[in-house]
Amino acid sequence: MTIILEIFLYLAAGTFYWWWTQNLAFFGLAPNFIFAAALSAAILAGPVKAVAWGFFLGLYADMLGVSMFGGYALTYSLMAYAVYIVKRHFDMDSLFSQLVAALSLSWLCMLFYQGLSLAFFKINPTGIRIFLAEPFLNALAVPVVFQVFHQLKRRTGIL
Repeated sequence: MTIILEIFLYLAAGTFYWWWTQNLAFFGLAPNFIFAAALSAAILAGPVKAVAWGFFLGLYADMLGVSMFGGYALTYSLMAYAVYIVKRHFDMDSLFSQLVAALSLSWLCMLFYQGLSLAFFKINPTGIRIFLAEPFLNALAVPVVFQVFHQLKRRTGIL
């Protein structure tokens, strides 16, 4: 039963991100709810499930984009593994830790994806406006998504 709920949560996170970017983007900027879901799953789940969530959410982001297929899957999988390593030493359930993690990991993920894109395709997918504004939008979105995921974990046992 929990696998069905996790599939539903995965599809809901992807659908919500798509809907938000289509209807509520402000000057072409929107929080990356797929990133927020991957980070929240990495904080709440064990290592294997966190990397799997990161991979599949990244695959969903790759399907929504038109550039390098598999880049986000690799990026979010590595991010989930890094969060697993870091959460053994820090309390990632606190608001401050989530804000710092969202800011720093947003920039690191963008830089990593940018490096992959430049190395393999010689294209620059990230504009300066997105690079400067999206991490702050993600930092606002991560605690909200984390609370939703945390409540679902407490009530249904998923993640």
